[in-house]
Amino acid sequence: MNPRLRAHFIVLLIATLFSTAAVAQGVSLKADAPKRYEVQRGDSLWTIAAEFLEDPWMWPQLWQANPQVDNPHALYPGDVIELLEGRAGIRLQPRLRILTLQKPIPFLPLDKVSAFLNRDVMIDRPEFEDALYTVHITGDRSLAAKGDKLEVLGDLTEGVIHYGIYRELEAVRDPLTREYLGYRARALGSAQLVNKQGDLPQLEITDSFEEIKVGDRLLPFIDNPFGEGFQPSIPEMPLHGTLLKGLSDQKLISRYQAVMLNVGDDKLNPGALLEVIAPGRRLRNHNTGEVIFAAENHKGTVMVYRVFENTSFALVMHSKEPMQSGDIFRRAEIR
Repeated sequence: MNPRLRAHFIVLLIATLFSTAAVAQGVSLKADAPKRYEVQRGDSLWTIAAEFLEDPWMWPQLWQANPQVDNPHALYPGDVIELLEGRAGIRLQPRLRILTLQKPIPFLPLDKVSAFLNRDVMIDRPEFEDALYTVHITGDRSLAAKGDKLEVLGDLTEGVIHYGIYRELEAVRDPLTREYLGYRARALGSAQLVNKQGDLPQLEITDSFEEIKVGDRLLPFIDNPFGEGFQPSIPEMPLHGTLLKGLSDQKLISRYQAVMLNVGDDKLNPGALLEVIAPGRRLRNHNTGEVIFAAENHKGTVMVYRVFENTSFALVMHSKEPMQSGDIFRRAEIR
């Protein structure tokens, strides 16, 4: 086959209709799922899955591909997905496409979530202090922004040309145990290495969220945490923890906003899906004096996109009501 062309034929097996293993997990098709859907520019895998499935994060378990297709999770604008009447499946119509002329749609609607994808990092103080740091801004300016060049001191990371620019923000502690969880370094922007000769490598600022100054640190930069290979999944083992805060410091947190969790990489991986709950409360009946208990309240679902030693960052994927600091989380359950 011409390497510039390929046929793509993917079948999505709907659990409630056919797949025994998936039925056991409770995957279900939405009652109002469309009979036919054509992939549009601006779509994402998540939003398309949400058209068909009650739990859109279950789509990786439901794709079944032709052996010739190297990536069954790649959909392209113009692909047509059909819900087959009276049969167990959704079919993606086979079609030829010129791979060099268009890219597959992203996992998430990045135009909507990129503003909320907090690029801060959690780091230990010694590691932060050992990082590259800005010693001079070209033009002898005191502040820098996009397009300006920085001269830095320290050891470059082998093979890395893109760096994030950071400033120490705060020490983070668990609100219940007071355990130290690490230092949060605030992302100020990003820069690209343009000259590594001499004692002071030079980087050009490619993006800036805040003004940058001498003394700010540089660390290898992850621009899109939802890159190739990223897949949502439900943690295998039960777990629970506390939502520490919204990463934009907002008190009430809603869809596509980012949060910090008090569980790290020993229990969570990128893609982990968690449900957030307002814990049950003890109340007193003012008429009788009797103590009564209010049930816990399911608020929504978050998906982990960065993990650190003691903490994780997650994105709110579904929100029935605003989340806030102190809410608890556990692994998601399939409805």
